[in-house]
Amino acid sequence: MGMGGVQRLYNIPKVLKELGWDVEVYTTYPPYSYPKDNISFQIDDLKIERSFCPDPLHLLPGRVSTPGPSKHDYFSFPDNKIFWLPFLWSKIKSTDIIIVSCPPFSTALTLFLSRNIPCIIDYRDQWTGSYLGKYFLKAEEHLAGKAEKMFINKASAIVTVTEGIGDYLKTQYPKNKDKIHLIRNGFDEKAFPLSSKTEKLKKYTVTYMGTFSNLIKPDLLFEGIEKLFSLNPGLQENFVFKYIGPSMLKELKEKARNIGLKNFITTGYLPHKEALSELMASDLLILMGVSGKEDSWLIPGKLYQYLYTGLPIIAITKNTEIKKLIGSSGIICDAEPKSFAYSVLKAIRKPHLFKGISNYSDYSWKNLGRKYSELLRRVLQHDLTT
Repeated sequence: MGMGGVQRLYNIPKVLKELGWDVEVYTTYPPYSYPKDNISFQIDDLKIERSFCPDPLHLLPGRVSTPGPSKHDYFSFPDNKIFWLPFLWSKIKSTDIIIVSCPPFSTALTLFLSRNIPCIIDYRDQWTGSYLGKYFLKAEEHLAGKAEKMFINKASAIVTVTEGIGDYLKTQYPKNKDKIHLIRNGFDEKAFPLSSKTEKLKKYTVTYMGTFSNLIKPDLLFEGIEKLFSLNPGLQENFVFKYIGPSMLKELKEKARNIGLKNFITTGYLPHKEALSELMASDLLILMGVSGKEDSWLIPGKLYQYLYTGLPIIAITKNTEIKKLIGSSGIICDAEPKSFAYSVLKAIRKPHLFKGISNYSDYSWKNLGRKYSELLRRVLQHDLTT
């Protein structure tokens, strides 16, 4: 499978394997609706066992441009991967410790099926109170809260990818706050091209990498670029906006024509290494938060890849955690076209103000994998002594 969320699920087990752990990864066959990345993942050194999953994404032919934003559907609870569990249960009986990656949140049910095997829940996204959407029935939403409480009570440890999600869980489940640990997302330095071999365009290139949706809309960017051209018409000829992602390509090209954006590049979905090459061939990178209150605790995984590039970043967000991570590498701006336009102008006119972070290695998958290894040892040691 492709898309950004797969990076954590591949790189953490890979590093654990390198550190001497006997790692087995259990997952489904890639669904039809997800882009494939056959270049990034060399899995010869990692045991990955796939099994059939009877959900619509696997059974329906064809492709869609982007996965849906919801954490569940209208026909199953807690999500459509619940039908995969019978194929998973027979695989986990002989393991010493289990890491459950959520979403899908149905996989957390393995806590109750694995009996006395210690289990860690890895929250890539939040479940209750999440931007991923609510259930169709209020009773389901209530049941999700009850189920999450049981899962957290049962788990040996909980890992979150942001401080915000961790703080939310500590507030919701204060009796389990000592179980909650922060291990962020990260980057693989080997996946990046050498800077000296990355050819940049002669024109000033602003790049957004990711997926647009009903929660991350492109309108602000195009309205901001239109405002930028009105503030400085001379930029129009030498300004390039590049979008690396799979969604809304036809609509985006129409938006570009409507605002007079002559230099608009859409790559479509790219395998991870190719996407990073395109990223490096940029002058300025754009990060967008989701709409609504959830913006305060969500951090897109691509931020850590952005930080590694050393390029200036404009982050359209109210998330103070993102602001702290970016530091002098970029600008935090409001979700207003004028604010975005002035931020781009500042980046163009005063590039000397932007400095790459010195502690970027903290977010390498190697270091994050070591943190996971230490947590696994603590969980196993505690389990043996209790």
